[in-house]
Amino acid sequence: MEVDEVAPEEAVPMEVTSLQPEEANCRSDAAEPEAPAVLPETEAQRPDGGATAAQAQPLDAASAPAPECTGGSSGEMSDGPPPEAAEQKKELGNAAFKAKKHQEAIQLYGEAIEEAGHLAPFGYFSNRAVCRATLGDFEGACEDARQALQKPGGVTKKVFFQKVRAEIRLGRKADAMATLELAGEHGLRADVERLLKDSGAYAAADKAVGKPVAKAVAKTAAKAVATPAAAPAAPEPIVEDGDPVATAKAAGTARYKEGAYRDALTEYQRALSLLDADDTERRVQLLGNVAAAYLMLRKVSECCSTCEEALSLDPTNSKIRARLATAQVARGEFDTARATILVAEDCEGDASLANARRQIDEHERALAAADAMLANGEPARALGKFAELETKALFDSPAVALRMGRCYLELKNYPRVLGSTQQVLRANPRNIDALVLRTEALYRNNSMMVEERNWVDPMEQGQKLLKEALSFDPDHRGAQALRKRLRSLCNKKAEMTEFINNREFEQARLLIDTMATETSDNPAVLARLYCHRALMGIRLKDWRSVIKDVGQATYRDHELVQPYLYRSQALQALDRHEDAIKDLEGLFAWHRTESVHEKLQDAKFLLRKSKRPNYYELLKVMTVASQQEIKKAYRERAGEWHPDKKSHLDEACRKNAEEMFKRIGEAYEVLTSEAKKELYDKGHDLEGIEEQLEMKKRRQGGCGGMHFH
Repeated sequence: MEVDEVAPEEAVPMEVTSLQPEEANCRSDAAEPEAPAVLPETEAQRPDGGATAAQAQPLDAASAPAPECTGGSSGEMSDGPPPEAAEQKKELGNAAFKAKKHQEAIQLYGEAIEEAGHLAPFGYFSNRAVCRATLGDFEGACEDARQALQKPGGVTKKVFFQKVRAEIRLGRKADAMATLELAGEHGLRADVERLLKDSGAYAAADKAVGKPVAKAVAKTAAKAVATPAAAPAAPEPIVEDGDPVATAKAAGTARYKEGAYRDALTEYQRALSLLDADDTERRVQLLGNVAAAYLMLRKVSECCSTCEEALSLDPTNSKIRARLATAQVARGEFDTARATILVAEDCEGDASLANARRQIDEHERALAAADAMLANGEPARALGKFAELETKALFDSPAVALRMGRCYLELKNYPRVLGSTQQVLRANPRNIDALVLRTEALYRNNSMMVEERNWVDPMEQGQKLLKEALSFDPDHRGAQALRKRLRSLCNKKAEMTEFINNREFEQARLLIDTMATETSDNPAVLARLYCHRALMGIRLKDWRSVIKDVGQATYRDHELVQPYLYRSQALQALDRHEDAIKDLEGLFAWHRTESVHEKLQDAKFLLRKSKRPNYYELLKVMTVASQQEIKKAYRERAGEWHPDKKSHLDEACRKNAEEMFKRIGEAYEVLTSEAKKELYDKGHDLEGIEEQLEMKKRRQGGCGGMHFH
């Protein structure tokens, strides 16, 4: 084998990774291999078709080491593990990081830190530092790295690297040198400087902290690089004079080492085109290099076909066979990958094949562990594990993509479910599991109220997807059951509408009960069904049933507004005005809209109205009584309750008589005034009447004061 073959052969490990949080990897710094280059996404993997995150990031951020593992590092032990809620936030942050949603990841890591308090591990701060550096916030990255260093186990080469790099970018010469010296005290300076060199931070150091510092750092780093690393660097290629094949191959290897895999692929393919047809040995080597470039570009099908072509020429090439197994694992084909290795005569004795087989087993166990987390109701943890597996090895596996979609479904992140299934269906429109999962997301994400005409639209769209799925597999039980349920709900919605139009509200309510049974696994739809049932109770004036149905609706979706309005209406109908006001005040506290404010003011008005005296009953007249009848009734009632006629009674009776006489006078004053009587009939009490008259007087006074001369 020629010496320039080493670079692609040794540079493609079983785990083809981009820079991601190492949450589940948890390998110590001492044993951790050098991070491979960033894997660019293909157009098919990026629905927006835009630039990759690696292209969009600053150089030193894009090439930064991955965020730290929160456990498993050397150093002191913390007071105890962080709370489960904090761990869930951290795992969601990891998933956001891997999706290149760095701002969202920063927020989630911050929430995890706040949730954990003093128990927050150093990895929370280190992970957030990486995200902040990616977005160019080096001030924040420096502070996070500083806090990480103060945490138990936080003294690692990556944390030191994050701090020094941020200080370099901020132009803090003295701080950068001091941090490097501190790293040296812990025996980590050479590692940190190697990371600085690999990240391209020296170019920034020349500008930010001056050439003397940059040269000093570079000099130390050169010594560090000279020491053996975990993953051997590729030796310089030997070019045979006058050999165009060797020249093209050397150029490809050079571009490969730089991470320019597309250019490397072009050079390797050019070398193949120049190669003699009978030069089998070099053809196998070049095909292996082409397969390596394809794998780094995540073109799994091309990698597999190239490996198979090479193995047809040389079935004994263990490195190419291991690479083929790696590509098959990327698809999630563990049995096929294992069979590929077992075909070799010396699969146990060969180091490449033994390592490949070990990693196949590891990835399969990790996938099973993630499946168990999802089955046990831990979608956030499972999502982190699936995302890590997808990044490290199973980056072309529809099954893993759909498992992540299932996690997003349980976490109620329905847009991500739709995105995941769309990506899978773009590659394979006949994927039944993707069609079923997409339908579930449409069904669960139905946020429309039941009374809206387009409430059935997502379910009808889902039925079309399931019809397509069943055309591929008519016996698929999951698709059959879901389609039957969606069709039933759409039909019952039509029946319910007909009942309501015919004012058969009790029949409509009974039909809603059957629909609620069918949607018991969908809290969003179930909440809206109970809300609609409450509306039927209002039509039937079954106020206690309304209150009960509203409780069921808000329990399943407390962000719905309409149920609270229905309950306040029911409480008012039951003369529970104080409770209605409390309900509306609670609603207005988080849903501050004009309509809710008006409902709250109306409730307060009804409370005052319920507490005012009934002046018509006091005078014993009808509400349509004439002024003459009111005056006559007043004279009779006033004479009856005059205090002079009650002087022979005890003190309590005399006070009661005085109060009645006073109220009778108020009634006479209000009911004999046309303006006051009008306001009273509208529901105002005596205080409200005075307020309204004063406001009217001010308005008239303001208009009357405007004169033109």
